[in-house]
Amino acid sequence: MHILVINPNSSYKVTRNLEKTVHAPESVKLHFYTAPSDSPAEITPKNSLCSESAVLKDFTTNEALKEYDAFLVCCYSDHPLVQSLAQITHKPVLGIMQATLLYALLMADTKLFILTSTSDWEPVLDQGIIDFVGSDEFPSRRFYKTRGLNVNVTNLADEEQFAKICKVTKAILEEYEDAKCVLLGCAGMAGLDKKLGDAFPGIRFVDSVKVGVQFLESLVRFDRDNTK
Repeated sequence: MHILVINPNSSYKVTRNLEKTVHAPESVKLHFYTAPSDSPAEITPKNSLCSESAVLKDFTTNEALKEYDAFLVCCYSDHPLVQSLAQITHKPVLGIMQATLLYALLMADTKLFILTSTSDWEPVLDQGIIDFVGSDEFPSRRFYKTRGLNVNVTNLADEEQFAKICKVTKAILEEYEDAKCVLLGCAGMAGLDKKLGDAFPGIRFVDSVKVGVQFLESLVRFDRDNTK
């Protein structure tokens, strides 16, 4: 089974961190893709359409849609590329935000929140939660509001940023005192689940890319079983 892990921004630094921290399940081969240079180096709520366009244009000139069994879009948002790819392939396509929200809905008695890169994303991701669960208002019984670290996406994995990340996370957990699960809301946070889990015992930190890979593996196997 071959899964394409798509970094829809043009930062190779983010992709290299994904390659280093995200490991394939048994019998799965992960392939990593970085968007071309005309895609933004950092995706913001205002430029995701530019990112989508750059990747789609690139995919029309290569064999990616034929070569892989599933596609994981590694921008933590309701990124338009997820829907665009799903319209041009019958193979499973999943965004990392959607993967964590699927996981969250299975955590029946756990209150949680999204921890993301910057505060600009807070209202966008909160709206994404509302849209995903099909509600007219924020589902405050299950979720706390999204919080940003105010660390640039390309720097989230840097060792020198970890002390700041821990300081901000500690303050949020003191405010959200009954939260027991944190959804890591940025592909640039890949690999921080273990480090933050060690720093905050008793709190589960969910790596969006890792859980996305696991869901896609299950979807591909399910589809194969149903077509036998």
